[in-house]
Amino acid sequence: MDNKAKINAAKGALEYILEDLKENTVIGLGSGTTVQEFIKLLGEEVKKGLKVICVTTSYASRMMAIENGILVTDTDAVDKIDIAIDGADKANKIALLKGGGGALTREKIIDYNSDKFIVIVDESKLIQDDTLEGIVNMEVLPFAAPIVMKQLKEYNTKLRVGKGKLGPIVSDNGNFLLECYMRLENPAETEKWLKSIPGIIENGIFTKFSSIIVGTEKDWYKFV
Repeated sequence: MDNKAKINAAKGALEYILEDLKENTVIGLGSGTTVQEFIKLLGEEVKKGLKVICVTTSYASRMMAIENGILVTDTDAVDKIDIAIDGADKANKIALLKGGGGALTREKIIDYNSDKFIVIVDESKLIQDDTLEGIVNMEVLPFAAPIVMKQLKEYNTKLRVGKGKLGPIVSDNGNFLLECYMRLENPAETEKWLKSIPGIIENGIFTKFSSIIVGTEKDWYKFV
Protein backbone atom coordinates (compact mmCIF):
# COMPACT_ATOMS: atom_id res chain seq x y z
CA MET A 1 0.00 0.00 0.00
CA ASP A 2 1.35 3.39 -1.01
CA ASN A 3 2.38 5.64 1.85
CA LYS A 4 -0.13 8.21 0.59
CA ALA A 5 -2.98 6.13 2.03
CA LYS A 6 -1.37 6.28 5.47
CA ILE A 7 -0.90 10.03 5.14
CA ASN A 8 -4.55 10.44 4.15
CA ALA A 9 -5.65 8.35 7.13
CA ALA A 10 -3.62 10.64 9.39
CA LYS A 11 -5.04 13.74 7.70
CA GLY A 12 -8.54 12.37 8.08
CA ALA A 13 -8.07 11.72 11.78
CA LEU A 14 -6.72 15.22 12.37
CA GLU A 15 -9.60 16.80 10.45
CA TYR A 16 -12.07 14.58 12.31
CA ILE A 17 -10.87 15.62 15.78
CA LEU A 18 -9.61 19.16 15.09
CA GLU A 19 -12.73 20.87 16.47
CA ASP A 20 -12.32 18.93 19.72
CA LEU A 21 -8.72 20.06 20.22
CA LYS A 22 -9.09 22.80 22.78
CA GLU A 23 -6.20 24.21 24.77
CA ASN A 24 -4.43 21.54 26.80
CA THR A 25 -6.41 18.67 25.30
CA VAL A 26 -4.62 15.45 26.25
CA ILE A 27 -3.95 13.17 23.29
CA GLY A 28 -2.76 9.59 23.54
CA LEU A 29 -0.36 8.81 20.70
CA GLY A 30 -0.22 5.21 19.58
CA SER A 31 2.53 3.47 17.65
CA GLY A 32 3.26 2.46 14.07
CA THR A 33 3.86 4.02 10.69
CA THR A 34 0.39 5.53 10.24
CA VAL A 35 0.54 7.16 13.67
CA GLN A 36 3.94 8.56 12.74
CA GLU A 37 2.25 10.43 9.89
CA PHE A 38 -0.32 11.76 12.35
CA ILE A 39 2.43 12.95 14.71
CA LYS A 40 4.04 14.91 11.85
CA LEU A 41 0.74 16.59 11.00
CA LEU A 42 -0.03 17.32 14.65
CA GLY A 43 3.42 18.86 14.97
CA GLU A 44 2.59 21.24 12.12
CA GLU A 45 -0.55 22.37 13.96
CA VAL A 46 1.46 22.88 17.15
CA LYS A 47 3.87 25.12 15.24
CA LYS A 48 0.83 27.17 14.16
CA GLY A 49 -0.16 27.69 17.81
CA LEU A 50 -2.21 24.64 18.79
CA LYS A 51 -1.60 23.79 22.46
CA VAL A 52 -2.05 20.13 23.31
CA ILE A 53 -0.42 17.68 25.70
CA CYS A 54 0.46 14.14 24.62
CA VAL A 55 1.13 10.85 26.34
CA THR A 56 2.72 8.11 24.27
CA THR A 57 2.57 4.34 23.99
CA SER A 58 6.18 3.72 23.01
CA TYR A 59 9.63 5.24 23.16
CA ALA A 60 9.53 5.59 19.36
CA SER A 61 6.34 7.69 19.44
CA ARG A 62 7.65 9.74 22.35
CA MET A 63 10.88 10.60 20.55
CA MET A 64 9.08 11.45 17.33
CA ALA A 65 6.57 13.69 19.11
CA ILE A 66 9.38 15.59 20.83
CA GLU A 67 11.23 15.95 17.52
CA ASN A 68 8.08 17.52 16.06
CA GLY A 69 7.77 20.09 18.87
CA ILE A 70 4.87 18.43 20.68
CA LEU A 71 4.63 18.67 24.47
CA VAL A 72 4.92 15.16 25.92
CA THR A 73 4.32 14.11 29.51
CA ASP A 74 3.70 10.96 31.56
CA THR A 75 0.34 9.44 32.45
CA ASP A 76 0.70 10.42 36.11
CA ALA A 77 0.82 14.09 35.12
CA VAL A 78 -2.64 14.18 33.48
CA ASP A 79 -6.11 13.81 34.99
CA LYS A 80 -7.51 12.04 31.94
CA ILE A 81 -6.83 11.28 28.29
CA ASP A 82 -9.30 13.02 26.00
CA ILE A 83 -8.52 11.36 22.67
CA ALA A 84 -6.30 8.46 21.63
CA ILE A 85 -5.06 8.01 18.07
CA ASP A 86 -3.69 4.59 17.21
CA GLY A 87 -3.31 2.25 14.26
CA ALA A 88 -4.04 -1.44 13.73
CA ASP A 89 -2.57 -4.42 11.89
CA LYS A 90 -6.08 -5.54 10.93
CA ALA A 91 -9.48 -3.97 11.63
CA ASN A 92 -13.15 -4.68 11.11
CA LYS A 93 -16.22 -3.06 12.63
CA ILE A 94 -16.06 -5.33 15.69
CA ALA A 95 -12.39 -5.61 16.68
CA LEU A 96 -8.76 -4.86 15.91
CA LEU A 97 -5.61 -6.95 15.79
CA LYS A 98 -2.65 -4.95 17.08
CA GLY A 99 0.83 -5.39 18.47
CA GLY A 100 2.98 -5.95 15.40
CA GLY A 101 5.27 -3.24 16.71
CA GLY A 102 5.41 -4.77 20.17
CA ALA A 103 3.72 -1.89 22.06
CA LEU A 104 0.33 -3.55 22.60
CA THR A 105 0.27 -3.33 26.41
CA ARG A 106 0.92 0.39 26.59
CA GLU A 107 -1.38 0.90 23.61
CA LYS A 108 -4.26 -0.86 25.32
CA ILE A 109 -3.71 1.07 28.55
CA ILE A 110 -3.78 4.42 26.73
CA ASP A 111 -6.47 3.54 24.19
CA TYR A 112 -8.91 1.93 26.63
CA ASN A 113 -8.54 4.74 29.15
CA SER A 114 -9.28 7.55 26.68
CA ASP A 115 -12.64 9.26 26.34
CA LYS A 116 -12.41 8.67 22.58
CA PHE A 117 -10.25 6.11 20.79
CA ILE A 118 -9.85 6.85 17.09
CA VAL A 119 -8.33 4.09 14.95
CA ILE A 120 -6.45 5.11 11.80
CA VAL A 121 -5.61 2.60 9.08
CA ASP A 122 -4.92 2.50 5.37
CA GLU A 123 -7.46 0.51 3.38
CA SER A 124 -5.19 -2.54 3.11
CA LYS A 125 -5.72 -3.15 6.86
CA LEU A 126 -9.52 -3.09 6.65
CA ILE A 127 -11.43 -6.39 6.77
CA GLN A 128 -15.05 -6.31 5.61
CA ASP A 129 -15.83 -9.75 7.08
CA ASP A 130 -17.19 -9.93 10.64
CA THR A 131 -14.59 -12.60 11.48
CA LEU A 132 -10.98 -11.53 12.06
CA GLU A 133 -8.23 -13.99 11.26
CA GLY A 134 -4.51 -13.55 11.71
CA ILE A 135 -1.65 -13.11 14.15
CA VAL A 136 -2.63 -12.42 17.75
CA ASN A 137 0.27 -10.84 19.62
CA MET A 138 0.76 -11.25 23.36
CA GLU A 139 3.15 -9.70 25.87
CA VAL A 140 4.23 -12.23 28.48
CA LEU A 141 6.54 -12.42 31.46
CA PRO A 142 9.80 -14.07 30.30
CA PHE A 143 9.48 -16.59 33.16
CA ALA A 144 6.02 -17.65 31.95
CA ALA A 145 6.69 -17.75 28.20
CA PRO A 146 7.42 -21.54 27.94
CA ILE A 147 4.32 -22.39 29.99
CA VAL A 148 2.04 -20.10 27.99
CA MET A 149 3.40 -21.48 24.72
CA LYS A 150 2.53 -25.01 25.83
CA GLN A 151 -0.99 -23.94 26.81
CA LEU A 152 -1.53 -22.34 23.40
CA LYS A 153 0.36 -24.83 21.24
CA GLU A 154 -2.74 -25.63 19.15
CA TYR A 155 -2.51 -22.04 17.79
CA ASN A 156 1.08 -22.51 16.56
CA THR A 157 2.34 -20.10 19.22
CA LYS A 158 5.87 -18.82 18.72
CA LEU A 159 8.31 -16.58 20.55
CA ARG A 160 9.10 -13.44 18.55
CA VAL A 161 12.83 -13.31 17.88
CA GLY A 162 14.95 -10.47 16.56
CA LYS A 163 16.09 -10.08 12.97
CA GLY A 164 18.78 -7.55 13.83
CA LYS A 165 19.75 -9.15 17.15
CA LEU A 166 20.15 -12.59 18.64
CA GLY A 167 17.44 -13.99 20.87
CA PRO A 168 13.92 -12.82 21.69
CA ILE A 169 12.48 -9.36 21.08
CA VAL A 170 12.06 -7.48 24.35
CA SER A 171 9.19 -4.98 24.74
CA ASP A 172 9.51 -1.45 26.15
CA ASN A 173 8.35 -3.03 29.42
CA GLY A 174 11.14 -5.63 29.44
CA ASN A 175 8.93 -8.60 28.54
CA PHE A 176 8.79 -11.20 25.76
CA LEU A 177 6.33 -11.23 22.85
CA LEU A 178 4.46 -14.28 21.63
CA GLU A 179 2.60 -14.69 18.35
CA CYS A 180 -0.18 -17.15 17.60
CA TYR A 181 -2.61 -17.61 14.74
CA MET A 182 -6.32 -17.42 15.51
CA ARG A 183 -9.66 -17.15 13.75
CA LEU A 184 -11.77 -14.87 15.97
CA GLU A 185 -15.48 -15.61 15.86
CA ASN A 186 -16.00 -13.82 19.18
CA PRO A 187 -13.10 -11.37 19.67
CA ALA A 188 -14.31 -10.00 23.03
CA GLU A 189 -14.55 -13.47 24.51
CA THR A 190 -11.09 -14.47 23.23
CA GLU A 191 -9.59 -11.19 24.45
CA LYS A 192 -10.94 -11.88 27.94
CA TRP A 193 -9.85 -15.53 27.89
CA LEU A 194 -6.25 -14.74 26.91
CA LYS A 195 -6.11 -12.04 29.58
CA SER A 196 -7.09 -14.66 32.19
CA ILE A 197 -4.10 -16.93 31.48
CA PRO A 198 -1.40 -16.40 34.15
CA GLY A 199 1.75 -14.97 32.62
CA ILE A 200 0.06 -13.14 29.77
CA ILE A 201 0.24 -9.45 30.58
CA GLU A 202 -1.83 -8.30 27.61
CA ASN A 203 -2.99 -9.44 24.18
CA GLY A 204 -3.38 -7.63 20.88
CA ILE A 205 -7.15 -8.10 20.46
CA PHE A 206 -8.83 -4.70 20.90
CA THR A 207 -12.63 -4.57 21.07
CA LYS A 208 -13.23 -1.07 22.45
CA PHE A 209 -12.92 1.89 20.07
CA SER A 210 -14.96 4.91 19.02
CA SER A 211 -14.30 5.29 15.28
CA ILE A 212 -12.17 3.94 12.44
CA ILE A 213 -10.73 6.39 9.91
CA VAL A 214 -9.59 4.76 6.67
CA GLY A 215 -7.12 6.31 4.26
CA THR A 216 -7.04 5.62 0.53
CA GLU A 217 -4.58 6.83 -2.08
CA LYS A 218 -6.94 9.69 -2.95
CA ASP A 219 -8.81 10.56 0.27
CA TRP A 220 -10.14 9.25 3.59
CA TYR A 221 -13.45 8.13 5.00
CA LYS A 222 -15.01 7.15 8.33
CA PHE A 223 -15.70 3.40 8.37
CA VAL A 224 -17.16 3.19 11.89
